[in-house]
Formats: sequence, structure tokens, C-alpha cells
Amino acid sequence: MISLTGPGTPASDPAPLGGPDPDPVPHAAGPETPFPRRRDLRNSDKDYSPEDPATNPAAESGQDVPEVAEKDYGKAGRNLPAAIGIGLLIGGIVLASLIFFPISFLFIILIAIVAAMWELANALSRSGSLVSRIPTMVSAACMVVATFVGGREALWVTFAASAGAVMLFTMVERRKNAVKDVSLSLFALTYVGLMACFVVYLLTQPDGNFYVILFLASVVASDTGGYVFGVLWGKHPIAPRISPKKSWEGYIGSVVFAAAVATILALTLFDAPFWTGLVIGVVIPAFATLGDFSESMIKRDLDLKDMGTLLPGHGGVMDRLDSILPTAPVALVMFTVLPGYL
Repeated sequence: MISLTGPGTPASDPAPLGGPDPDPVPHAAGPETPFPRRRDLRNSDKDYSPEDPATNPAAESGQDVPEVAEKDYGKAGRNLPAAIGIGLLIGGIVLASLIFFPISFLFIILIAIVAAMWELANALSRSGSLVSRIPTMVSAACMVVATFVGGREALWVTFAASAGAVMLFTMVERRKNAVKDVSLSLFALTYVGLMACFVVYLLTQPDGNFYVILFLASVVASDTGGYVFGVLWGKHPIAPRISPKKSWEGYIGSVVFAAAVATILALTLFDAPFWTGLVIGVVIPAFATLGDFSESMIKRDLDLKDMGTLLPGHGGVMDRLDSILPTAPVALVMFTVLPGYL
């Protein structure tokens, strides 16, 4: 019998029929590669294709399959046409509701808060805990309605009842990590539900739609100015370990844009002293940036790029509310203290 020797072949003749196999020749140490299943194409009409798992076993086993690279949008960092289009659409809907039918803005808030709560609950659940989605979403919606109907007192009563409901729901389910689950659920309820209720409270004030317009326009101007200045001149990151794209140059743009918009609206909508618009334009970007950093820290800790995918070019609903929600109570304080407003 002819002995075939070479790489991957035995150095001796195979065992006689019925006899035991000889000891295998030891191979060099190296990573083991799973052997792909063969395909019998002898009676098949298929043509060979290296990309088709039906004809190429390597395609099935994942060998030499190039990874699909994430699309690079350059320094803009996002799909700019989609971001602008979606931003204008949402902004137009919000502005029209506040001008022509202010009570309809309440339904916009409800939709946004429920979607944001869902996204945040899903994101926080990546930490290994289970956020109570349905109880927190229902509780946040109840808090919004209670604030619109009954004001601050109704808000605090509903918030306390909602916290109790979340704890009761967790206790009934007998979860193993009950303390952590309740803590994250209450955090989501506070971060999204409670902060949004300050915007609703502004809406209930006399000329409340104008207060909401001034507040939202200042935040949007802050985000827009920070983005424009950051893309054009951003070189010095504020907190590179949390959000490397947020720069001091962008923050200056936030202040410039927000101060200009707030001053114009303060003079036209409220006939307030012009310097109050400058104060609003300086304070709003500071807390809007902190809110942006807070969400960036959460996403970095959870290894997320965006909280969701509902808004093309923006990410999720929560990605658009990150600078609005923490700034709402600050805006309420400023409107209460500064002359010419509440």
C-alpha cells in the first residue's frame, strides 16, 4: 500500500481492515477551526458562488466575510439632511400646537414622555436589572395629566403615589434584585416624568404657551449653536471621557444662539427688560449641556450610541429630550424670579 505523507496526512499506512487505528500524529498547537459542513453539488443545478452558503461552506462558517462598516457622516457625526428634516417637522408641529391650540401640546407631551420612558427603561435594563416599564409609563402619563388639571399639589401627590405603585409592583413580582430594580425605576420616573411636568406646569400659567415657546426655543437655539460652532471650530473638549465631541467652542456657540433668541422673544412676547433675555441665554445652555452630559454618561456606561431609533438623524426621543428635561425646573425658577414674567 502506498503511503502518502505531507501536511495534514498520516505518516504511516492506515490500519488494516477491522484493526485499530494507529496513534495519531501530534499536530502543532494552534487555534482549532470548526470544519464547515460540505455541500454535495453533483446533482444540483446551482452555480458556485463564494458568497452563497449553499455552495461555499466558508460563507456559512463566517470565514473571510467582510464586516459592514458603519457609515461615516464626517465631522457632522449624523445624517444631516434627515436630522434637519425631522427637526423642522417636529418643531413646526410643536410651534403650531402652542400658537393655535395650546391644549393639544399636552398630547404631544404625553406621546413624547411615554416613548422616552420606554426607551430609557429598555436602556437601563441592559445593566442587568429590570425596570418596570408599564408602571413607570402609566405613572408618568398620570403625573402629566394631574399637573395640567390640579397644578403642583396634584403633581406631588401623584408622584408619591406612583413611587409607591412601582415598589408595590416590584414586591408582588418577588424579584431577586428588588432594591436595584426599584431604584432604577424611580430614577426613570423622576428623570423623565417629573421633569416633564415642569413644562406642563408652565403651560397652565396665564400666557403659558408663550413661556413654553420661550423655553423650548432657547434650548433648541442652545443645541443648534453648540452643534454649529462645534463642527466648525470645536477643538477643546469639555469632558472628553464622557462626550469627546462637546467642546468649549461649541458651548460658546450655545450661549450666543440662546442669548440672541431669548432676548428677541423676551422683548416681543413679554415686553420684559432685554437683559432678562441675556440671563436666560446664559443659564439655559449651562443646564442644557449638563443634561446632555448626563445622558451621554448613561449611554457610555451602557455601551449605547443612541437611546433609540425613532427619529432618523437624531436617534431616539430621549436623545432629543436630554437637554430639555433637566432645564425645565431651572426655566420655571427664572421665570418666577426675573422681572416681566410670572
